[in-house]
Amino acid sequence: MNVLVLGHEEDCRDYIDYAAERGFSVRFLTPPRLAGVPRADWQRVVADSSREALDLSGVDEVVSFHDGYQVQLELLRAELGLPTRDIDTLLSLTDKTRFKAHPAIRGHVTRHIELPPSLRAAEALDRVTQAALRFPLVLKPSNGFYSAGVVKVDGPEAFAKAFAQTKRVCTVLKESTGDSVLLAEEYLDGKEYAVDGMISGGRVLPLQLHRKLPDLVGPLFHEIAYLTEPFDEEKGRPFQDLLDTVVPALGLDESPFHAEFRFDGDGRLRLLEIAPRLCGGGTTTYQQLRICTGMDAYDLLHRLGREPLEPRATHHRMALEFDAPIGRSGFLRNTARAVDVCEKNDVTTVLLHRQDGQFVLAPPLNFETVLTAYFSRETRAEAEALLDVLLTECVIETEMEKQS
Repeated sequence: MNVLVLGHEEDCRDYIDYAAERGFSVRFLTPPRLAGVPRADWQRVVADSSREALDLSGVDEVVSFHDGYQVQLELLRAELGLPTRDIDTLLSLTDKTRFKAHPAIRGHVTRHIELPPSLRAAEALDRVTQAALRFPLVLKPSNGFYSAGVVKVDGPEAFAKAFAQTKRVCTVLKESTGDSVLLAEEYLDGKEYAVDGMISGGRVLPLQLHRKLPDLVGPLFHEIAYLTEPFDEEKGRPFQDLLDTVVPALGLDESPFHAEFRFDGDGRLRLLEIAPRLCGGGTTTYQQLRICTGMDAYDLLHRLGREPLEPRATHHRMALEFDAPIGRSGFLRNTARAVDVCEKNDVTTVLLHRQDGQFVLAPPLNFETVLTAYFSRETRAEAEALLDVLLTECVIETEMEKQS
């Protein structure tokens, strides 16, 4: 099979290895931005740009794990006669302002307002006050990912600094995913979960449930670990019921999904987002699902729209994804030690995405991970004990000056 991936090769090492094991040919393409292009011309622009870069005649499949390329993905798939998803649905799911404004979603999200990045901090705070939003608040870019620019603000006195941080990330995003606004939303003081799955033939098929650890309480929301288990119909009923309510109304079908939730102070389940893609650049969904259930997420992705899916688990285990945190921005050093710590703790797969000497940003400004490791354990207690070890010993080191 000849697969075209819309994205960057360095972000898809897991899929490259998967494809190589199966004899797939993989090529990569960065699609054109569509900002400023009339919608009637979108498909032509994407198709022409793609054909200028490579020969599309032998392409059997087109995929993307990138948040910002989902619309271009469907346009190119339509051009090649492959199964497609609804463009308006993707537009609603890849921008948080559209998502929160959708009639099917409004009653399931926290109170929020939009803040143009052209505002000064004092003006933005005035709008928050006028809207009677209650502190603590969370500021975030409307089209961000990887929790970049997501900052908790405990009170008005901390608003200006947080606003500047999020605004800076909006400026960076403009270069890659287009203009964004800032969202100010009331903080939900409850535990955060995520569900990965597939939608096939109009059926929402949750496959695994993630608990985010340590609990994300701010001031930043960088996700360090996913404690993952196979989705249980009984324990997962609140998530299933909410997804069954909103997904058909959104119009999403024949698609992977990654949905994030948080409980509010009254114990009510609220939606944070539903992304129409595999989680973690594809790697998180694939590795965690393989560990937990034995199912093959990439195979399910390739089969969507071509045949009804009936996923079946072959076993039930706990999986831990560890995204080694960056304490401060700087040049990487001694990454081999972090890899060694993972290997000594019986890692299933460890991916080192950046090398010694490369400059990396710490949260909330980072859009990348340095090291991701996946572990298999039999019980939740074993996985939680492992996380304690990793948080202490698996340290990503940086230095302010690059060594020659």
